[in-house]
Amino acid sequence: MGSQVGNTGWTGMRAYHDQALFDEFQRRGIDVSAVYDGKAINFARPVRYNITDNRLITTS
Repeated sequence: MGSQVGNTGWTGMRAYHDQALFDEFQRRGIDVSAVYDGKAINFARPVRYNITDNRLITTS
């Protein structure tokens, strides 16, 4: 996944992948507010999972 950060190419398969990943985060109750503004998913910045807070946080 990290190799895709900053990759501006957009394909239908990337959209399906990102949506499936996002759906799984939500299914597990993970706070995705670092990559989701209520309308769109944005994986432009690297993220990591904070297990203590059960949320994604952006890095650098």
